Amino acid sequence: MKTISVSCAIIIHLNKVLVAKRSSSMSQPGMWEFPGGKLEEGESLEESLIREIKEELGIEISVGSQLTVSKFTYSEEKIVELTPFICAWESGDIRVLEHERVVWMEIGDLSVLNWAPADIPVFNELLENWQAFRSRNTNKAKN
Repeated sequence: MKTISVSCAIIIHLNKVLVAKRSSSMSQPGMWEFPGGKLEEGESLEESLIREIKEELGIEISVGSQLTVSKFTYSEEKIVELTPFICAWESGDIRVLEHERVVWMEIGDLSVLNWAPADIPVFNELLENWQAFRSRNTNKAKN
């Protein structure tokens, strides 16, 4: 069985969280996730995340605290090991380059989304710890 290392960004800005809807060209189309992607050889999880967010959304982020790793078995051949990080939007204008759409949402509205399975534990941890996460320096105004 192959384990795929993936990192994702919980980008908090002005008390909202950026979420992305998977496009029809992606696996699990129509499901929601925190944006990110696969780790490439020689990259740290943080480097991978910065690169993936630049490729997928066209923005620069800073990577903060790591949350609990989520593991999900998608098939007999594939396990995804998802490492989430609390991040801040530093610069750039968001462009939808890979997903169907991206949306800034209030924490209380996230529960209505159809989450990709690996992202569900990440969402639950975010919800449980929202007050602590949002009080960090992730609410600064965009440059």
